[in-house]
Amino acid sequence: SMSIGGYRQQLEDALAGRAELVFVDSWHDEPGFIDLLTERVRGTEAHVVFTAHSLPARVLESGDPYRDQLLETSQLLAERAALGTWTFSFQSESQTGEPWLGPDILEHLEDLHGRGVRDVLVCPVGFVADHLEIRWDLDREAAAKARELGLDFARIEMPNAEPAFVRVLASLVRRALAVPSEA
Repeated sequence: SMSIGGYRQQLEDALAGRAELVFVDSWHDEPGFIDLLTERVRGTEAHVVFTAHSLPARVLESGDPYRDQLLETSQLLAERAALGTWTFSFQSESQTGEPWLGPDILEHLEDLHGRGVRDVLVCPVGFVADHLEIRWDLDREAAAKARELGLDFARIEMPNAEPAFVRVLASLVRRALAVPSEA
């Protein structure tokens, strides 16, 4: 409701009944998406930290599946990639004065360091493109925290407009619209 609900409402308002909106509510377990990200973490010796944008914790009170779906995505990836160790954290929390979902990536890196982890690979499962929350929150802030702690830190390459990712999105659209696949 908080992550995509507002966007959906804006689209519906803009259409004002002039066209039908077919909305893909969830694709967190889409096999092609899982395969794409699995290839980016498979074979690593590093501790993998899956991340996503945090939201106010009140999202859980309404039964929103956001956190559970992110954890399911992470679990599917970890199993398919046969990861030895992995955890999940949130990033990009806004200062609103209310509790947000955690743990935050910066605190999580401190915790991992305290547990003896020395090599971290971040896989942002809640994002698909390089943008502010990737470039700043991970590549700048989290990387600086890792350096401060003496951790080796890397992040996967984001799917962006990679053809394999575009095919995943096209498949979702075709299925939602019941359009026969060209593949």
